Amino acid sequence: MAARAKPSGDELLTLHEAANRLGVHYMTAYRRVRLGMLPAQKVGGSWRIDPADLAGQRSTNSADDRPAGATPSSTPASPGRRRAPWALRLQQRMLAGDNAGAWQVVEAAMASGVEPQDVYVELLGPALHEIGSAWERGEIGIADEHLASGVAASIVGRMGPRFRRRGRHRGTVVVAMPVGERHGLGVAMLADILSQAGFEVLNLGADTPPESLQTAMAARDDLSAVVISVVSSARLPGVARLVAAARRSNPDVAIVVGGFAVSDQATAQGLGADGWVPDPRQLAQLITELSS
Repeated sequence: MAARAKPSGDELLTLHEAANRLGVHYMTAYRRVRLGMLPAQKVGGSWRIDPADLAGQRSTNSADDRPAGATPSSTPASPGRRRAPWALRLQQRMLAGDNAGAWQVVEAAMASGVEPQDVYVELLGPALHEIGSAWERGEIGIADEHLASGVAASIVGRMGPRFRRRGRHRGTVVVAMPVGERHGLGVAMLADILSQAGFEVLNLGADTPPESLQTAMAARDDLSAVVISVVSSARLPGVARLVAAARRSNPDVAIVVGGFAVSDQATAQGLGADGWVPDPRQLAQLITELSS
């Protein structure tokens, strides 16, 4: 089937015109745009909508149009109703460079019952991965990828305080990415999840040389684990070098390897690590088991 031709600027609707056609208040249409529910683009600083995208937007009683928090997360979903596609909505706002709209998606998701760590694992992580894949496929440009990464960094910065935990720490975990990995958002999210679990986290970030890892490890006498995250399979040799450096620095410390490039326990063990989890939300429990 032939792709739909993009309408010219004159054929696009203003937000007020779209709201009138939908039979909803202007602010309802605006909220749908900012939550990624209604596709829109900026033209001359104003939101414009393709008339063809109004299909399926007629209902004014959608649960997604209720004020945030209006439906308790414990309320069962109606038969056949799917969970809101938060990751896709977030991805759309990120590609638009819309910091405010992306944060509104995150807030709406949390108001519906999505926990902070789930925002990272189920929304932001998948959105970043899909954007990266789209860039590799040539579907978006490098400028789009950087724009989305900037929005993601803003989200992580705003989410950070929600992961802070008071009280005594369970020990220190050092997290790092191998030399050549350039994007540190993954380990930043990992650090927040571990902080919420009660660990003090030293985040060395992306592109970490083995010597830097050893220096960080030597500075702590309460080390519980070293966690190495890797996104690109081309960087797996660098992971093996980090693991070897950690072993030389402290033969007894638990070492965990994970990320998109490590698909199973066998791969992690082949790199010299002690363990692997498919979901970062399981990481604190694994560290506890390995440490004991």
